[in-house]
Formats: sequence, C-alpha cells, structure tokens
Amino acid sequence: MSIVNYTAKRLFFSAAAIMISSLAVAETVEITYESLGTTSTLEVRDGPNIRTGAFELTIDGDSTLAITNDNSRHYLRTWNATVNDYSDIQNGAGKYNHRRNDKTKYSQAGYLFTLLDFSETLSDTAAKYNALVNYVIWDIMGSVPGLKKRADRRIVRDLKDQASRQKDFDWSSTMLVYTSNDRLASRELFASVQPPIATPIPSALFLFGSMALGLFGIATRRRFKH
Repeated sequence: MSIVNYTAKRLFFSAAAIMISSLAVAETVEITYESLGTTSTLEVRDGPNIRTGAFELTIDGDSTLAITNDNSRHYLRTWNATVNDYSDIQNGAGKYNHRRNDKTKYSQAGYLFTLLDFSETLSDTAAKYNALVNYVIWDIMGSVPGLKKRADRRIVRDLKDQASRQKDFDWSSTMLVYTSNDRLASRELFASVQPPIATPIPSALFLFGSMALGLFGIATRRRFKH
C-alpha cells in the first residue's frame, strides 16, 4: 500500500469518526417556565400543599405542556437541558439513572405518562387525576410527602400498583426526558414526543390564503368560459 493511499484512508476514517461522534451528541434546549398550565393542588398531611400536573413551558421558544419528575420548585425559571429519548435512558442517561436497574424507574414513569391528559384545558376532575399521576411519578423517582385525603391515597395506591407491573415498559413513542445540564440540580421534565402546541397562524396568512383561493376561482371560471 502506498503512503498516499494509507494517508487517504486514515483521513477518511478520522473524518467518519468525527461525524459519528458529532451525531451522537445529545440535543440541548432552553426551557422556560410560563404558567401553572392545568396543574392542580394536592393536600398533604405535613407541610405546605403541593401543586403538580402539566405545567406550561416553552422549549426553545415553542409552547408545550410537561410534568416534573420531582417535588421541587426550580422549574420556575429558565434553564438548559439535554434531550434524552428511550435509548439514551437505557444507556445510562438521566439524573435518576445512577444504579443498574434505575432505568426501570423511567419505564414505570413512562407508563404513567401515557395516562396523563395534555389537553390545553381540563375539568377539575381531570386536572386532579393528572396531579395524582404526577405525584406517583415523584414517588417512583424519589420521595413525596404523604397525602391528606383518603380518596387521593386510594387512587395513588392503584396507580402505584399499575406502575409496579411496568418495569420494562417501552415509552419511546410517547415521552422525552429533558435533563438539566446543571450538575448540582436534580431537575428533569417529561414531555410528549409529539410536536409542541402549535403557534396560531398569523391573520396575514389567512388573508393570503383567501386571496389565493379567490384568484384560483377566477382563473377556473375563465377557463371554463373559453
């Protein structure tokens, strides 16, 4: 093999390695808390009541609804996060993925995520159910204060029982995990893999569409007359 061919091959494989490594870099996004969304308040036995469920956020400027996976208040600002999908978590990504079997926590949480209603408006009953589902996710991922109402505790027991049977649940088609890039923060969000809430189409586009349809109609009538 000539020195030229050997050098060319080395350059090719080096370039390929750089390309592969660049593709493997996880996407980073900016997340900003916007509002309480459709969250609901849960009464606890000791300490202040907690509010949970689907918060309204923007991810790189696009509005969406998402849930937190721990009982903390640090979602109330802007922060950077890495986007992790199912395969990333299986390979060890995630704030709560320290031990060998911790990915099962994400599988159980992913199952519960499918029970959530991410409609932009919810009844009080639906919002309360969302909050209880999110509460159980907190419980799976870490710890939570005890709930005050017996009815709430009964629903929680049922949800935990369902989740306990979903240790290998594949949530790849429903959920993404947004993990804070701050090493000292435990914050993570779970959001849908579906596109964020659509931004309203400007009225100018509606006007343009109406004009285009009108011109199309005129052209069609002229063609038939001839």
